Amino acid sequence: MGPLRTPYWFVRHYGVDECFYTDEITTVLKQKRCSTLYLMEGMNRFSYVSTSAPIFEGIENFTLDKTTLYPLAVAGRVRKTDKELDVIRYITKVSSEGHRRVLLAAKPGMMEYQASSIFTYYCYMYGGCREVGYIPICPSGDRCKILHYGGQSAPNDKQILDGDLCLFDMGGEYHCYLTDITSTFPINGKFTDVQRTTYEMVLDTVHTVVNRIRPGFTWREARMVCYRALLRNLVEQGLLVGSVDDMYDAKLHRVFMPHGIGHFIGGDVHDVGGNASYWCWSDAEAKDIDWYDPDLEWCPLEKNMVLTIEPGCYYNDVLLDPAILDPIQGKFMVKSEIDKYRGIGGVRIEEVFIVTTDGCEIISDVPRTVTEIEEYMKNPPPDDIPFLDSF
Repeated sequence: MGPLRTPYWFVRHYGVDECFYTDEITTVLKQKRCSTLYLMEGMNRFSYVSTSAPIFEGIENFTLDKTTLYPLAVAGRVRKTDKELDVIRYITKVSSEGHRRVLLAAKPGMMEYQASSIFTYYCYMYGGCREVGYIPICPSGDRCKILHYGGQSAPNDKQILDGDLCLFDMGGEYHCYLTDITSTFPINGKFTDVQRTTYEMVLDTVHTVVNRIRPGFTWREARMVCYRALLRNLVEQGLLVGSVDDMYDAKLHRVFMPHGIGHFIGGDVHDVGGNASYWCWSDAEAKDIDWYDPDLEWCPLEKNMVLTIEPGCYYNDVLLDPAILDPIQGKFMVKSEIDKYRGIGGVRIEEVFIVTTDGCEIISDVPRTVTEIEEYMKNPPPDDIPFLDSF
């Protein structure tokens, strides 16, 4: 065991007022004449990860409050300070460059986990990021239609074949702050017609939502804009036919995009936040709730909030086939056109943005248009990997 840091070191390093050793806690609290202890206990309602109240010898001598502190802490994490934004900008810059490195190094015949390791290597080697924010989600080909692929049940273990799309959802972690970026690209550097069409539908959906983001805009409004934009694109490309409003009412967007549109980010990849006090809806409102993240539904965006926006479009037989046969949803679906897209998996594009005074700032920075991606992979920049400044 090495030398212990002194309490004074922690005061200087973390900017706190006082620091004591844990075995002093009861004595110090009594000296300060504390009667009520506010303990952190609650659950992140997005990830369902719970925080349990601490226990220590002598805690029974105090009045315990386990309900007040957690919602206050959650509210404090929603709007980032300037210093927090600096760290988030940094980890997003590192992660963006990691995505770029994967674009340059991934080749047909490589395993998904090998492509994933390029990202984790770069972030640690050149960004000082000892951890990643989550297990990299790196499906290729038809597996791109599988959400949150890459865990223990499917550990990025497919060989990437020539012609496959890669949907890589990866983000680093630095000083306990995280980011979350998704890039989709063709492993051979050239989109096929159906891959290009799907990609451009999703990119247009991203732009449609981003252009509406500003303080006061609610996540519920952003969600409706996003899903309707995707449906509009599917109509314009001939995969669907009919009224977008009627399709939205029929929940047809959930067939092609069975997930939420984004989330808070910061101290967790799906950070806490939102407004749980709005969990009192009329029956009519409850029918149109985004159950992927209900706390965000009526949350008005504010300056210095940091979120992701991640529209996607997937061709999953498990969802498509029942919808085609469904009397309500099926009347909108053009099976002959949809069948042309089966097998490519799907596309997701995920950006990280900061809400500003009059809009938002995208801080993720990877090639996004079809032209940018193909040109970047065809004519890579000089291989002068930068050593990024750390904090």
